[in-house]
Amino acid sequence: MSTKLAFLTFFGLLFLTSISYAKEFEVSVSVSPEKLTVNPCNIATFDINIVNNGESEDTFSIMVDGLPEDWYTLSEDSVTSKSGEEYKVYLFVTPYCYGEVGTFKASVLVSDHSNATDTFTLEVVSDHEIEISLPEETKTCLQETSEIKATIKNNGVSAEELIFEISGDASDFVELKEKSYILGVGEEKEITIEINPIDVEIGDYSLELEARSTSSYATSKTSGMIKIVDCYKVDISYPEEVETCVGEPLQSEITVENTGLKKDSYVLKIEKLNITETLELESGESSALKILFLKDKAGTYEMSFDVESDYTSSGGIIKFVVFKCYDVDLIIEEKDIDVEMGRGKLIKAIVTNPGTREDTFNILSDVDWVSIKPSTMTLKSNETEEIFVYFSPEFGTEGVQEASLTVKSDKSEDTENLRITISEVTKPTIETTTTTVPGMEVPTGEVIGIWETIWQNRVLRSVLVAVIVVIIILIAIYLVVMR
Repeated sequence: MSTKLAFLTFFGLLFLTSISYAKEFEVSVSVSPEKLTVNPCNIATFDINIVNNGESEDTFSIMVDGLPEDWYTLSEDSVTSKSGEEYKVYLFVTPYCYGEVGTFKASVLVSDHSNATDTFTLEVVSDHEIEISLPEETKTCLQETSEIKATIKNNGVSAEELIFEISGDASDFVELKEKSYILGVGEEKEITIEINPIDVEIGDYSLELEARSTSSYATSKTSGMIKIVDCYKVDISYPEEVETCVGEPLQSEITVENTGLKKDSYVLKIEKLNITETLELESGESSALKILFLKDKAGTYEMSFDVESDYTSSGGIIKFVVFKCYDVDLIIEEKDIDVEMGRGKLIKAIVTNPGTREDTFNILSDVDWVSIKPSTMTLKSNETEEIFVYFSPEFGTEGVQEASLTVKSDKSEDTENLRITISEVTKPTIETTTTTVPGMEVPTGEVIGIWETIWQNRVLRSVLVAVIVVIIILIAIYLVVMR
């Protein structure tokens, strides 16, 4: 019980002490007027009334909250006041000329042994106001001059003498057509900005435009993006290497396509062929130039060409590899021939296709007394075939004759000349003998040369043997029948 009483006594004394202290130190503050409206760069003044309601003299610190520190000034930062005394402090406010405008809710705090607070409102209204704007994004072509328009309006109460400045990444290739202007109240004006991206890279560039008055604090700034794009582009398609044959015309194409964003005019030049062609192409349009190439010799040939416009250029080289696709080679084993009239002479020859493609050949001669086998053949590349040529001169063609043997196709030909010496036919020799009979001479008529000739001829010899065999068979049959 005694402990509880002690606690109650302690807290009671503490409460009485605090009440006594509060009466000794007490302050109140008020700000007037409660609200002021002011323009930038102008002055707004507030009265701060401080009353020491305590029983003792006190020193009070004064602070302002809710306003930029560089906007305001207090006539006094602190005051010392006796009990019951009222003290007045002045708050001077000058909004920054180029600062923020709008409504500011602020307060004054008076503090030391006791604290007090009061609030006030400052409305900052600009009477010199301009507004400038740019397109957010502008696309323009590389190496092409273009223009954009910025708009500026005077929303203030008086005319403004304006100057314009540009900055940002795009400032190296943009230019203002007007750098100053006097803008009347309520007037709206367009400012021309020229874009000339000649020696720049494709990409995005920032552009900032500022309008500032030299006759007031009015200012405005805006920004946009300049996108530099390649509006003039060309794409060329062509065969880089082409294989063809000697003597065969080949048609190739060079296709020019406008892959840019705008119409363009291109000049296609091929100096070796003395060709100059002008092509007017819309965006996305293409045109093909046909070229006829023909060579009579095998080899590798290069043909360069150029495509140019006022904004872009390109070119290329076409390589033509010309092969001897069709060819024939004739080799005769004997070109100087001796043959007897009425007898035949057989010689051999080799036909080769050294070309790169299969071909069909005919073999012929300029004399009639010849037989050629085979007379027609089809050979693949590098294939060889043997032919047989049989010469049998006609009666009365004795002497030296010139003849030719030709192998030819629709695309190739080879000829070999022959010298044929033709001798007269050998006549048979007839020998006669005389049989003497006492008292008379009878020519037996023995022909030795004829029997030798018959026996030397294989065909006649075979016929003779066959006749003899038939005679023997007939005699045998007769004998059998007669029995």
